[in-house]
Amino acid sequence: MNKPVSFELAKLLKEKKYEEPCNKYYEFALTSKKNEEDGYGGPFGWKKGELNRQEGYHVNNRLDNSNKNWLLCSAPTIADVVMWLYEKYGIWIYPKREDEIINNEAFDRFSPIIEFVPQTQFDIDDLGKFKTPIEAYETAIEYTLNNLL
Repeated sequence: MNKPVSFELAKLLKEKKYEEPCNKYYEFALTSKKNEEDGYGGPFGWKKGELNRQEGYHVNNRLDNSNKNWLLCSAPTIADVVMWLYEKYGIWIYPKREDEIINNEAFDRFSPIIEFVPQTQFDIDDLGKFKTPIEAYETAIEYTLNNLL
């Protein structure tokens, strides 16, 4: 859960006004710039669509150096986002581990669970079952951001 969320989730979190301080952020190139010496590589050139994850303090929409060339998005951990959803909206997300039998072999699978605290949980069956808890968390977070907020 200490893994940063994907860039796609980071963009969605920025849209949903996630403004908690982070120590990592994504840079996404909106344009290209060719440097005479380095071309598109090096410190002064880049290609449109280039994606980098950087170390450094960042807060979406407040301490945010996004500009016409670069979109910057905080890269919080999954744990940070789970706690933000809980504290701000009363939504608790976790993966439920289940055994799945395939060709007489048992495999761990994880189903995303979303709870409205203090109400009851609901299991969103159509979100699927995943090989890792990280995939289940990210799927539940994306569903919550797109459909419940």
